Amino acid sequence: MATERLVEIFTLMAVYEREHPLAISLCSVASEITELSGAGIAIAATDGPQTQLCTSNGVAQGLLDLETTFEEGPGHEANRSGTASEVTDLLGHDGQRWTFYSPEAAKLGARAVFGFPIQIGAVVFGALCLYRDRTGPLSAEQSSSAYLMASVIGRAVLVMQAGAPGGSLADEIQGQSTFDFSVHQASGMLSVQARLSVKDALVMLRSHAFVVNTSPSQLAQRIIDGVTRFNRETGDWGDVV
Repeated sequence: MATERLVEIFTLMAVYEREHPLAISLCSVASEITELSGAGIAIAATDGPQTQLCTSNGVAQGLLDLETTFEEGPGHEANRSGTASEVTDLLGHDGQRWTFYSPEAAKLGARAVFGFPIQIGAVVFGALCLYRDRTGPLSAEQSSSAYLMASVIGRAVLVMQAGAPGGSLADEIQGQSTFDFSVHQASGMLSVQARLSVKDALVMLRSHAFVVNTSPSQLAQRIIDGVTRFNRETGDWGDVV
């Protein structure tokens, strides 16, 4: 089930990336895959404040602005604790723990908010912030999708940051300077091996890279070098001996 949802995430990313930068696509996909009203992503530097990566709409932008201003809210809490945070009714009793954020968030039109830590291993470096315009908890499927999306975001951010000078995370993300031709070259080779369109092969490459815990660039180079191939007959990936 998780693998199928992962393929769905990367398929949606491929669709959104036709017209938008990667960062914006991540927020749009997060909102769609969780079936919520909107999403925002905040990245936290090791020794600095949170930096807004993207939002899917105006309300999500306003909610991230509130977190930055008041230093409270689901994303701030998830980033600090390393665990998911939720308030299923901002105007209810649970929402009172955020004295300033909750009433202002409700004015923007949010009724329930959720935060999921963005992390690699034990290192937390941001949060996926989600909201809905009605009250109520997430379903098990929505929660699972949000956790998976946060993992995808974490990997994407690290790929964006690869090779950048220390402390330049926000600039590297905003500049989108991580275009890697090898990934697209490998996708062309994979499309022949799997008899898929190049677009579907790119989705397949990204999905497999995530599953085997490597970067798309590293997997792409292995495909180009002939070390790793996809066997269409068996449907399996394998290394050439």
